[in-house]
Amino acid sequence: MAKPELDRIGSVKSIINKIKENHPLTPGWMGACLLLASVSFLIYIVQGYYLLGTHGFGDFLTGALIFLLGIFLATGVIAGVLHIAKKMPTRYIWVTLTSVCLLIISFIGPLSLTAIVVVSIIIAVSVLGALLYRFFVGKYQKVKLFSKVIAILLAMIVLIFIGTGMYWLLDEGHADPMKPYWLKMMKAADRYQTNLENPTVQGSYPVHTLSYGSTNSYRKEFNQRGSLLTKPVNGSAFIENWSSIRTDTFGFGPDKMPLNGLVWYPEGKGPFPLIVAVHGNHIATDYSDPGYEYLGKLLASRGYIFVSIDQNFLNTSPYDDLFMFRVLEQENLARGWLILEHLKTWEKWNKIKSTPFFEKVDMSRIALIGHSRGGEAVTVATAFNQLDANPENGNIKFNYHFGIRSVISIAGTDQQYKPTGKPIFLKDLNYLAIQGSHDMDVSSFDSASQYSRINFSGGSDYFKSSVYIYRANHGQFNSKWGKIDGVGLGNKLYNIGQLMSQEEQQQAAKVLISSFLDATIKGKNEYKQIFQDIGYAQRWLPDTMYISNYWDSHTELISSFDEDINLESTTLTGGRLIGENLKAWKEEKVEMKFTSELYSAVRLEWNHEKTSNVPSYTADLTNSQLDVRNNSSVVFSMANADDEKSSEENDSLIDLTIKVVDKNGDQATLPLSSVTHLLPMLEGKIIKWPFTSFSPTKEPVFQNFSFRLADFQKVNPNFDPDQLSNISFVFDRSKKGTVLINDIGIRNKDVARRENILEKE
Repeated sequence: MAKPELDRIGSVKSIINKIKENHPLTPGWMGACLLLASVSFLIYIVQGYYLLGTHGFGDFLTGALIFLLGIFLATGVIAGVLHIAKKMPTRYIWVTLTSVCLLIISFIGPLSLTAIVVVSIIIAVSVLGALLYRFFVGKYQKVKLFSKVIAILLAMIVLIFIGTGMYWLLDEGHADPMKPYWLKMMKAADRYQTNLENPTVQGSYPVHTLSYGSTNSYRKEFNQRGSLLTKPVNGSAFIENWSSIRTDTFGFGPDKMPLNGLVWYPEGKGPFPLIVAVHGNHIATDYSDPGYEYLGKLLASRGYIFVSIDQNFLNTSPYDDLFMFRVLEQENLARGWLILEHLKTWEKWNKIKSTPFFEKVDMSRIALIGHSRGGEAVTVATAFNQLDANPENGNIKFNYHFGIRSVISIAGTDQQYKPTGKPIFLKDLNYLAIQGSHDMDVSSFDSASQYSRINFSGGSDYFKSSVYIYRANHGQFNSKWGKIDGVGLGNKLYNIGQLMSQEEQQQAAKVLISSFLDATIKGKNEYKQIFQDIGYAQRWLPDTMYISNYWDSHTELISSFDEDINLESTTLTGGRLIGENLKAWKEEKVEMKFTSELYSAVRLEWNHEKTSNVPSYTADLTNSQLDVRNNSSVVFSMANADDEKSSEENDSLIDLTIKVVDKNGDQATLPLSSVTHLLPMLEGKIIKWPFTSFSPTKEPVFQNFSFRLADFQKVNPNFDPDQLSNISFVFDRSKKGTVLINDIGIRNKDVARRENILEKE
């Protein structure tokens, strides 16, 4: 055999030997690999054909190969990393894994962003540490110039990366560039002529303060001279997983929960309405109840007794919760029950001559205010207040039945506690939900779901409202929480530079809460105007964007879109819904940032480029028995659901025409914007750029509209409101768009009496 051929055979054998050295597979492993790969590939081809076969053989083949290549490359990277890891010292792997755990705990936030931050820190710090250590021990003294240059360049890159990362973390962020539709621009003052007094002006009553608490209270402010004494209550049946360490920290167990409160009250004979405020979850030893002093001082001066109760011992405490391995369970149930136990104490004081509140508390006029988990706790308390026994344990009897008239949820949670697995429905009370668009804790408008579960009886006099505030966060409604909505260093992931100031946010809360209480507790119905149309408060509210909703017991419901799966049926018997020339027409559960809510709406989408006919949506009431009067109003809630990226056209406000027709065929129309403009979804870009898209930025929020039939009659004197037969939404004023509509109705009593806008335009 010639030498060149022998050399060639030798080189082939050498390559084979190298492959064997680098990939030492025994026959068993080789067989396993070949068969597993073959079977997996065949299954993949079958599944791929199901998914792509209808696109034709070419598309199927292309798609299958691209997806297979992607999987091959991704798994190759993972396999490569694991192979490299074999060459890493065990001690480094140990340190790395420990660091991963510590950094994840330190940067709690959106999972994908937390992962990026953690991996970036580990890689950058590891590389820099390796370079620096090699330099200090003299490893670069005798290496070639090229190696030194590479090391220096790598060090510079890593230092720049670390410096940029530190700047990003320490920077508070920047204001959202979203096009503003500020309140004072959208609600011009000359349209809202009213004699309403500023609800945030200090009242005429001198204000006094005191505290009350149990003898076993863990905080001295509840046991000062002049403090009232309360007895602990046994909450063992309402809480689970209370650790012995928590008992050591607070000095009591669940069987001896203290009733502690900070009180601001007016000087005077009374009786005064009682307002009970309850905080939400926070670090247990960073006390939250003093954070509502700004409300206490204002409301007490205006003739309310205001108490902020202490439930800090139910809050998160990593140490007491065994570093989250023994977290309290059912604590939202306990929060609600404790509120009622506080009310029992107030009822007792109202009857005892030796207390400063003897016959000064009007127990028939009570309002509850809850923030965060407290916003859910007040609904639990209100539900339990109407029951005679615990819904999950009939052996625990209730005997409360206090005069709770109004409930306020500030950035409230919803359905963290569901008695017997069901959401809480409430009836015949007043309800207000307040939410910030930049809430970095309760990031979805959760209490909008509870809003949908508030119902009224005929002949009653109640209302519900929600207000969504642009640039408001979670914490600034409580002076002790402030701008920080996250946990520790996790706050550095969020864009707090765009928030309104705490003073502004609390001013908004004072306007809304004071007005709501005056309207629902003191019977000052003129303040209902603010909730029917937020423009009536534009003189006192901070100038930002607001989306408000309203519904009352004087409104007869035409359709809520919850009753069945028939697109043409109305909630009102005899009615019919008709859609024409619409790109999309369907009823659906409302999709919020992180959840599908329990209430429904109809989604209507139109595009004039797709049809030559005018799209419309009509409620035909010809065969219904609807109580309509000359002074009635057509009311509905609508949300902008256009989630496309901003463009010149999308930046413009959606408008449409509201058309009414009577049984004689006479019709009249008014533009939607004649009452108010439909605002776009407000973007709350809560994560810093460039990771904004790692968390949902907007959600549909419903806005109420009210059209007086008398105003339609001014447009066409022949139109007879008493003979109303059709209400139509005609999409003729914007080329395209998407809206959600729910709760269409007829209101027969309207407090708001704004001058006719059409006469001014």
